[in-house]
Formats: sequence, C-alpha cells, structure tokens
Amino acid sequence: METETNHREGVRTESLALQAYRHFRRQLMAGRYKPGQKIKLKEVSEELGISATPIREALGRLVSEHALFQIDRRSVRVPIMDADRYRHISDVRILLEGEAAARAAQLATGSEIAALEEIHEALCVAHDQGKMEDLMAVNERFHDALCNLAAMPVLHHMVENLWLQCGPTMNAFLDYPPRAPRQRHAHLMIIDALRKRDSEAARKALALDIRASVERIVAYLDEHRVNAG
Repeated sequence: METETNHREGVRTESLALQAYRHFRRQLMAGRYKPGQKIKLKEVSEELGISATPIREALGRLVSEHALFQIDRRSVRVPIMDADRYRHISDVRILLEGEAAARAAQLATGSEIAALEEIHEALCVAHDQGKMEDLMAVNERFHDALCNLAAMPVLHHMVENLWLQCGPTMNAFLDYPPRAPRQRHAHLMIIDALRKRDSEAARKALALDIRASVERIVAYLDEHRVNAG
C-alpha cells in the first residue's frame, strides 16, 4: 500500500518534472538550444538543481513531442531540421497563427495592443544592441502574446508545439544578417491591423512576417547543407 510519504514524494517529483519540462519548452521555443546540440541529463540536473528522475521525465516528454531526439538514458539531442521540413512547419504556422491574428483583431483591447508594441520595441532594442539571442527570444514572445490574444487555447498549444520544433533552427540563423525591425516590419503591420479591427489585414501581415523569415532561413539551411557536403 502506498504510504503518505511515498505519495508526497510522487507529487513532488511530478511537480519538479513539470517545472523542468516547462523550462526546456521555453528554452527550445526561444531558440536557446542549437540544432544538433547534445543535452546531458547530469549537466542540466546540476544547472537547475533538480534530481535526475524529474529531468529524465521532462526530457522524455519532449522526445515524445519530437522536440528532442533520444541518444541514450543519459542524454538527448536537438534535432537538425532540413529546409523542406522547415518550410512545412512554417506553412502550418501561417495557417494557425494567421487565424490567431485574425481573431485577435476582433478581441484585443487597447492596452493589450500597446503591450504588443512594447514587445516589438524590445525586439528593436535587442537588434540595435546586436543581442541576437535576445532578439530571437523576444520575437517568440511577440508571437506567443499575439496567439494568447486570440483566446483559443487549443490553437495556442498547437502553435507552441511548432515553435518547439523550429526554435533551435532559428537559433542557428543568428549568424545570418537580420532584418532591421525599425523599418516597415510586419509586426508593425500586425499591430496596425489590430488597432483597425481588420482581421484579414492581420492575417496577411502575419503570413508576410513568417514568409520573409522562411526564405532567409531556408537559404541559410541550403547554404550550410552545401558547405557541409
């Protein structure tokens, strides 16, 4: 029979596993890990101050979601994505995030739109300061906040799972020349569409934003595939 102590330990382990899982999700979505990077259980356990069992559970869950690849019981690896798969994920993102943007145009309040503007301004600051890792993380935060405004939790979760897979590839893109976000950036077009309650304009601006990045990242992937060959 399970004792009260064992029950409490089980709940605590589950809680720690969930904490670790959420941590790794955020890191992957923000592009903090690179394609092909090896993640060792022992190292991240020491880094987070969490024992091996909940860390193993968290990483195993991400393996089942295709965000990580299992090497052995002690380590996982971030998958390396090819150009075709990146294009496919981006096409699905356009459909899902486009719907979220269209819905947000009908629901977003003035203060929520202002908050999106602040996030984009933080992206501009990161760009101006040459902090490309921060730029990628803030860009993910902008898209996440936009999806949140749609008040569609199922769609939001699906989008997060796509970001889990493409975040590391965006990290590899850091060395590629970025666009200047203070120009007529698609984020500003999205914000303008939200202010005007124009769902179709929001959808089109979102698609423009993703497609612009896709072509640049696919060019990067193709270039590095050739160099690797």
